[in-house]
Amino acid sequence: MANEMAWHKVSESEKEEIKKDAKKLLDDFSKKLKEIKTKEGHLENGNGIREETNPWENDEEFRELMFGNAPYIEGDLVKAEVGGWKK
Repeated sequence: MANEMAWHKVSESEKEEIKKDAKKLLDDFSKKLKEIKTKEGHLENGNGIREETNPWENDEEFRELMFGNAPYIEGDLVKAEVGGWKK
């Protein structure tokens, strides 16, 4: 059993089997997600648009931590590159 689990070069047939198993897992999972019948609490109207409300209060320490870790800041906003991790 231990030798079966040890690192080895994956053959083309093993790759296909892994792809098939992964697809089955994802398909089964997505079917189960579709069975969940619950109203999403963050959607206020039937159009999927959240109604504007009062913003929540942020802890100043949290704000400093976030801004301290952000690579780019513009005013009170953290500027993020969309899809930069895909490169």
